[in-house]
Amino acid sequence: MRSPYFIDEPCLHSFSGGRTSGYSLVRTLESHNGIMPPDQPVVFCNTGKERNETLDFVHACERELSVDIVWLELSSMVRLDHGYAKTYKITDYENASRNGEPFQYLLDAMPAIPNVVNMACTAYLKTRIMRMYADDIGLERGCLTTIGMRYDEQRRVRNAHGKKIEGFEGYCPLYLDGVTQSMVRDFWDSMPWNLELPMLPDGSCPAGNCDLCHKKSIGKREQLIAANPNMADWWINAENQKKQRFRPDQPSYEEMKQYAADQMLLFGDMIDESIPCFCGD
Repeated sequence: MRSPYFIDEPCLHSFSGGRTSGYSLVRTLESHNGIMPPDQPVVFCNTGKERNETLDFVHACERELSVDIVWLELSSMVRLDHGYAKTYKITDYENASRNGEPFQYLLDAMPAIPNVVNMACTAYLKTRIMRMYADDIGLERGCLTTIGMRYDEQRRVRNAHGKKIEGFEGYCPLYLDGVTQSMVRDFWDSMPWNLELPMLPDGSCPAGNCDLCHKKSIGKREQLIAANPNMADWWINAENQKKQRFRPDQPSYEEMKQYAADQMLLFGDMIDESIPCFCGD
């Protein structure tokens, strides 16, 4: 039976920088005898709010797998009468933004802060940057893009696999292969390099992707702030700049930092789900 990782048509491989998409990349390379086809680039979109450990992992995958990963970032964004003019740049591990600069371009241009209904951060910092790059290298609209979503993520898969996403057709090989979170965890535990961010017993990694993304559950964000209060400062400044909250239905980042300072974990034990989106891994 043909491997779901073997693709014989133009395709963009989206690598989020997490263990799941890293596992998908390894299996895809194996199916192609260790060499990615020239019309199947691997791309990582950096928002500037990824943890350093995530950037280290992406770089380690480049090195250990001998694969070229194209690092993309939003480099400018200006509001027009109808839409936005935006540019991106190709960067690398050494020069990647580490202080939220791409995210700040978005905040400066948009009248409203991203939220759970208007996920502008995902659109403008991830999928549309990928689309611009794909257009520039001549990949046709409607080509496949692989997304690191597993078999045990049915809710996310339903919104991605076979669906049109910014001119791509979503393709989830891990889902087709029946891969689960425990399988991904066991794989990376056996490897000589790994993402140096802690996993919970269930195999999830709350600190992955944007460090305090508003789509993460409030319990997870509160625990992360309690462990590193200064992590909240960028998000506090963003909410103050826009005079809006990323999550109007929940405490502000400033309030969560104060709760942590007062050793009041109001939501740390709360079993609430993170909001699924294209970014997650």
